[in-house]
Amino acid sequence: MGTDGSVPIENAGPTGYGRGVPPVHPPQKSLPHREETTMHRTSRPLNLTTPARPPRPPVPRSTAPGRRSFLTLTALTALTAAGASLAAGCGRSSDSGENGAPTDGASATSAASAGATNNGTAGWQDLDGHLLGHHATIRVSPLVRASDTATALVLEITRATDDAAPADIEDSGSLPTDDAEESPASDDAQDGQGSPDSTDDPGADSGTDPDTAYATPSLSAPARGSGADGVRLIDTAGAGRVWTAGSASGGALEFKRGETITSTVVFGPVDIDEVIVFVPQSGFATVSVIGRDQAAGAGISSQALDEADEIIQDGGPGEDAAVAPLERYTQAPDNSAGTRTSDKDVTVTLSSDVTFDSDSAALSDKADGQLQIVAEQLAQYPDGGSLDIVGHTDDVADDAHNQKLSEDRAQAVRDRLAELADLGSWPDSVTGKGETEPAIDDTTDEARAANRRVVITITPTSGTTAKQPGTTGTATPSAPPTSGTGLPEAKGPVGTGPDGVTVKGPEDYGGQITVTLDHITRNGGLLLGQLIVTTGPGGTGDTTLTGWLNDPAQVHASSRGESGGVSAVGITNGLTLLADGQRVYTADYILPGGDWHRPLTELYAYEDLKENVTTTICVVWPDTGQDTVTLDHPGGRFDDGYAFRLSDIPVITA
Repeated sequence: MGTDGSVPIENAGPTGYGRGVPPVHPPQKSLPHREETTMHRTSRPLNLTTPARPPRPPVPRSTAPGRRSFLTLTALTALTAAGASLAAGCGRSSDSGENGAPTDGASATSAASAGATNNGTAGWQDLDGHLLGHHATIRVSPLVRASDTATALVLEITRATDDAAPADIEDSGSLPTDDAEESPASDDAQDGQGSPDSTDDPGADSGTDPDTAYATPSLSAPARGSGADGVRLIDTAGAGRVWTAGSASGGALEFKRGETITSTVVFGPVDIDEVIVFVPQSGFATVSVIGRDQAAGAGISSQALDEADEIIQDGGPGEDAAVAPLERYTQAPDNSAGTRTSDKDVTVTLSSDVTFDSDSAALSDKADGQLQIVAEQLAQYPDGGSLDIVGHTDDVADDAHNQKLSEDRAQAVRDRLAELADLGSWPDSVTGKGETEPAIDDTTDEARAANRRVVITITPTSGTTAKQPGTTGTATPSAPPTSGTGLPEAKGPVGTGPDGVTVKGPEDYGGQITVTLDHITRNGGLLLGQLIVTTGPGGTGDTTLTGWLNDPAQVHASSRGESGGVSAVGITNGLTLLADGQRVYTADYILPGGDWHRPLTELYAYEDLKENVTTTICVVWPDTGQDTVTLDHPGGRFDDGYAFRLSDIPVITA
């Protein structure tokens, strides 16, 4: 056991993701009193826990397709012959091959350059996807109001005629293949796709063609694995909203080269006339929301609507169908302060280790940098509102000492803030909670540091969307080292967005990737980006693609430190923007009844990839108000492995 109470795990990767998963035979060192184990491959002590192995999307045995599995172009072509417009308002991708199947001769970079969003009206929209290395064209239908309680859209996915075989893409040799070790498949994943215990790897004793690929890992929601239920809908007005899918047809979405498969994706009701469809590892398509009576004219077959009806009749749009407001989370580059912005309030969390002297309520020399962040937030809302300041401590001293210290620190923050900002229109509440409400319920050094904090909640009278124009904040919290450009010093290689940057993995872990981001698209209050990631010599090395792109300060958690469990295994939440002295994380949201914020980026990139494999990574950030932006993937907790930066990324308006 480590000196801080953690358990060292042998052979872990520096970012929390070793190649595949820890060996199953022999087992890892046991972790007493825990049901989960870390996935690092290092002897360094770690304090965060992760599942013993991630949930691999179920891959059923090959069988005849079920009624809800495939919708070929035949039915749609018949509609076209009858005068229906199959692709009204939509142009084919320039690299379409025979029968609409894309070919790998098309440049991934060129596809990204065509635009992060595909703007449309009532017609289908084409996206050029690279699904964990597999090249496909994804056609997105308009969103149909299928009933009073549900909406549905159709994805038509065509694999490139010269797409690589899975064996040439996935380096899965280290993954255990024991059936007993595989995650159980969900009922939905087995619908029409084989027996419930068919969770083997592709081709294992099933007669499956080794060239058969599966789109489900990329397109499905983590730990669900049915069709394209990982697709999300976005409303960019104001702070933004997101709709998550409740269910989808299509099972494992298996397809051969040149073959087209479909998935009907069902959501709850949508109250706007146009949405952006976020298709994982493919891009963003703007589509109209239409009535059921308009579906045939838009080229949507009755069979697709029947699939939607079947899903809805089985239990409505599904328990996972939800709509949630988007939130904004930023951190100071030195992690001294974090800011969460929802549609109702702004919460700034100040690290007491930076704000105060040790075991004291005396403000440190760096405190003003933190408090200036709060002062500038207040200035954005001239109508005022309420201000709540709460002090918290760790559990080291006795209860009485900690209670008084938390109260004194909260009052010290309030007193200094009154000197930096006009609080006349901000009636305040100042309290202390001592050690009674820890941010992390643990006794490690890391947990105790997180628990020593002052939390300031700003609740503007008119909500956070009514901010004063032109006030984006310019505070630099506590003057971290800079590169001479006003940005924190880069911890890894730097390149421009359009030209890209090549990143080599740490010497002990190997691998190489090249990342490009041609531009970012501003749409409403959001920024939409499409990164193209191509592996180099050694592929992803001794980690997965997630390990190169996730937040290296967190393991299986949101950037806020909230545990996401198995659902956070593959998230790419480490792609931040640097703006106004802050690190801006992806827009995120918390589902009704949920306990962690899900990032509006890829939710599953947990795959070992070989050399020369391209994957599209889609990211949505809150608007920073800049004409050019800098993307930064920061260094990790123990080293700067996998850190990189892309500068001079132009922002265009949709």
